Amino acid sequence: MSKRTICFFNSNKVWGGGEKWHHDFALLMRDRGYPVHVVTNAQSELYERLQGEPGIRLFKTSIRNLTFLNPLALGRLVRHFRREKVDTVVMALPSDVKTGGIAARLAGVRHIVYRRGLAAPVRNTAMNRFLFGSVVTKLITNSQETLRMFLVNNPDIIDRSKAHLVHCGFDVEEFDAQDATPIHTKKADEIVIGNAGRLCRQKGQDILLDIARILKDRGRNFTVLIAGKGEEEDALKAKARALGVEDVVKFLGFVTNMKGFQASLDIFALTSLWEGFCYVQMEAMVLERPVVAFNISSIPEVLADGETGFLVPPPPTEAGEAADRDSDGVQAAGPVGAEAFADKLELLMDDPELRKRMGRAGRERVLENFTMLKTLNDFIKVVES
Repeated sequence: MSKRTICFFNSNKVWGGGEKWHHDFALLMRDRGYPVHVVTNAQSELYERLQGEPGIRLFKTSIRNLTFLNPLALGRLVRHFRREKVDTVVMALPSDVKTGGIAARLAGVRHIVYRRGLAAPVRNTAMNRFLFGSVVTKLITNSQETLRMFLVNNPDIIDRSKAHLVHCGFDVEEFDAQDATPIHTKKADEIVIGNAGRLCRQKGQDILLDIARILKDRGRNFTVLIAGKGEEEDALKAKARALGVEDVVKFLGFVTNMKGFQASLDIFALTSLWEGFCYVQMEAMVLERPVVAFNISSIPEVLADGETGFLVPPPPTEAGEAADRDSDGVQAAGPVGAEAFADKLELLMDDPELRKRMGRAGRERVLENFTMLKTLNDFIKVVES
């Protein structure tokens, strides 16, 4: 029997974890024999990466927050879904759920799936109650914490039977095959600490600068490499200068060779204040680098404290207000979190055998629990049920 058509719907222009997930799963489902369509913005990185891929049919669109009120835009999507006999639509952005979800419902699409990757509350609005009560037929979250935060403002916003946990899988074989030549040349006795992600308040790179100052005051020999770009770049560089750590902190910008970046490190420092699921943490673990992270959000579902790295109590403002935080921003970090984080980094800096042991355990944990094959099979079970 021929397999039903699945459509991945992501109109975001920028590239991030959600876009990577849509890209990877579109290709994986194609390779499993499914007819695959991708609705995306023609000016997006996702469109550029999928253009020319055999077996992937692209449909260009531009979605904004109020596009669902445009009957012409809705009608265009409805006709596309009907013409291509789309059975399942998978969306990730709230604006896409409003427009793509409503269009899919009008077109009679059987499975309308919202894949939630951000561990932040959903507003308890009339629109969201309608979307998750009457439009979305399945909710996929990438962690237990993402589901918990999704429900925090209204535990009844969606029928629990619609909710499914599908972790973000990691393609270990593909990552292992990449070039592992370090992009940074270490100096003698230098410990290299790395962080990667969009330069924004959520990722907590400002805390990492405080940590760098603490380590410098303690006389440590180290370099911090920060990969990524974002809206906080100028502010972070200014803070590095103000703290006097610009000599030990290197802002690398957008890094394409992430394996080479991870291979340059001795320790990965994950300073995020919340995460849905963290690819860069998985990269570090697969490459056998220990991870130090705040004990927040979904991080403990991946990082085994004392085995694959260390979990650090979050700064007081985060611990006390996490449940009330929305995706628009976070509280500034306090010095307590930075001091505790620096302490754990020093334990690893002083013990190369501990770094090796935790690094090996991290890779084993990914292989046992988070491979792409396991995640893909879990996803197929959800969309086929």
